Amino acid sequence: MDRLFLECAIRAALLVGGTAIVLYVMRIRAAAARHRVWTVVVLLMLVLPIWMAWGPKASLRLLPQLAQANAHIALPQPVLLATNFPPSALISSWQAALLGIYLSGLCLLLFRLAIGTFYARKLVREAALHDRMRTSPLCAAPVTVGFFRPTVIFPEHCREWSRAQRNIVCAHESEHARRRDPLVQWLALLNRALFWFHPAAWWLERHLSALAEEACDGVVLARGHNPREYAEYLLDIAGSVARSGTRLNVAGMAMPGSFLPQRIRKIMEGAQVPQISRARIACVAAACTITWTAFAAGTLEHARLQSSPNTATASPASAVHSATKFVLGDLRIEGDIHDRDGVRDRVLKAWKDREYDDVKQLQEEVLEVGVRVDFQERGYFKVVVNEPISQPLGLTDGKQRILLVTPVTEGDQFRLGNFTIQNAIPNRALNIPTATLREQFHLRKGDLFSVPEIRAGLDRISALYGARGYPDFTAHPVAEISETSHHIDLTLRITEGPRKP
Repeated sequence: MDRLFLECAIRAALLVGGTAIVLYVMRIRAAAARHRVWTVVVLLMLVLPIWMAWGPKASLRLLPQLAQANAHIALPQPVLLATNFPPSALISSWQAALLGIYLSGLCLLLFRLAIGTFYARKLVREAALHDRMRTSPLCAAPVTVGFFRPTVIFPEHCREWSRAQRNIVCAHESEHARRRDPLVQWLALLNRALFWFHPAAWWLERHLSALAEEACDGVVLARGHNPREYAEYLLDIAGSVARSGTRLNVAGMAMPGSFLPQRIRKIMEGAQVPQISRARIACVAAACTITWTAFAAGTLEHARLQSSPNTATASPASAVHSATKFVLGDLRIEGDIHDRDGVRDRVLKAWKDREYDDVKQLQEEVLEVGVRVDFQERGYFKVVVNEPISQPLGLTDGKQRILLVTPVTEGDQFRLGNFTIQNAIPNRALNIPTATLREQFHLRKGDLFSVPEIRAGLDRISALYGARGYPDFTAHPVAEISETSHHIDLTLRITEGPRKP
């Protein structure tokens, strides 16, 4: 769950940042064009969590990872042991707290949005109709509300306006209605509620509101209305809002709106925004589409080495044509184990975009890198992953989907006991303090014994020694297992080798 939060937050920031760069590079100044582009960004953010969880991904291949040859962990062969531990919790306490905080903010903002939507609909129903104009005593300024049939509601004192002022206000609000700005603003508010923890969502909501007002101002001026008179009318309406002491707050668009000083300045400057050619619009659309696809659906993945042509398997799925790619279609884990569904879901998610040239390679990576590592991360040090049975599930998009059925004996869950780091040469101190070396391992006494974390710590030590001029460094871990206390005492014996400049 926390990974989904983080990934959505990062991708949302990349979407906003990448779009801003495209608009800046392409020199897009027209408010209407920018408003359309940012509206698409809001829609993408709304579907981003669903896409991250269930949508397809576009793999961006990198070079294969270099093998780590200097540090190897020597682990004893696993043995079959029974376990009576209760099933592990689905989420940790801090994840539950994080979820609670998020849901609290989400419910608060959704409640405010629902209240605003309710009062907007009520405002339309109760507005009085005079001379084809709907008025309400609740409005201190004109407001356009409604999703698919927007309605303009005027304050009661609009009868005191001159014909010129009434024409300008009608032109402005009619443009809001034509553009469906209330619907766009409601979606921006919904996006802000879903991503309330993300500054980009709050910025998008305010920015879309400002762009909508600027676009409608441009239409009013393009129809030949006097800029000075238009600015004076905006100031008059703003004064009415200030004198009323309150302003109707609904899910719609209101005139004069926020950002009034900036609007007045742009109106008085009277600078004409050049029209955008169709070719330029096409270029902007293509650049934005590429940017959105890369940041919303792209995943970085190391390219896998091609398997040997001599590799073969006795599985029925191996009879498929050699040019067919094999993918993991489903995984079934048999045996009395904890968190069976969690292991399956995590492995399927990690392997859903990976393709292989033969079933044997698929089996080895899924079971050794996927299933075994998942158990070893959670302290099941002696987990046994038995030989699987593979079954074809049919072709999808030219790829052969494979079902893997594997019996698993997880064994007991172990925790880290004493952790000692020493020189392989007796009575000789290490050139790097043991405290510094111990900091490279993110496990403390009593933590679940995670083999992947031990290996990661060995990689960090190897990099540390390499940076200090010890390229021949080796580390030999020795694990002493206590079957009664379910602790593992780990001793790391280091051979530094000669230092080279």
